[in-house]
Amino acid sequence: MEAALELAATTRSLASLGLREVARHAGLNPNTFYRHFKDFDDLGVAMLKDLGTELRSGLRERRMHPAAKGFRLSDFSDPAKGLNEAQALARESVGLVLDFVMDHREAYTVGIRELHGTSPIMRKAMQDLLEGIAQDMTEDLLGVLKLPAVTPEELIGVARVIVRQMVFFSMDYLERPENHAQIKREAERFILLLFWGAIAARAPGLLTQSGIKFPEV
Repeated sequence: MEAALELAATTRSLASLGLREVARHAGLNPNTFYRHFKDFDDLGVAMLKDLGTELRSGLRERRMHPAAKGFRLSDFSDPAKGLNEAQALARESVGLVLDFVMDHREAYTVGIRELHGTSPIMRKAMQDLLEGIAQDMTEDLLGVLKLPAVTPEELIGVARVIVRQMVFFSMDYLERPENHAQIKREAERFILLLFWGAIAARAPGLLTQSGIKFPEV
């Protein structure tokens, strides 16, 4: 798996790799491959599963911090505090994703390339991973934040947009290290604006009646 990542992370896809090439790079007999995987799609799916499990569990842990402290936004009784908590939650989640991308640069690069690659199996695996992250986000936020007037159907729609957009923020983060702080701020602001927009669309007077001033991002 490590050898395939190293070879595919340059300008190639997993589908373009040869078994003997990967085996030679790994220092293993080619026949060893088939003791673990039936083909390169099988290897790629296993790789995405390992990395996806790590990322999803880390994100869920970050999102559950407010619940551990007893934070609930269900009644919106203190919207200023609620949105400050939401901002902190967005900042932690963005930071975790971008740090994860930096720590797993090769795997992330290969995964994003396979999202639009030639293998339908790998495309489906990447799409399933992104959908799983969005589903996790929806489930956690329904339990932790309980955004007023926002339905579960609307929330999963917001979550899918966020997950897809974070793919692009992450690519920029890898390619533009000199702009890391700016990219983080842009990602945080994007997430918060989506949630504020969803709340305002369902209950346009709720935020203004409360006298809240949106915190700076």
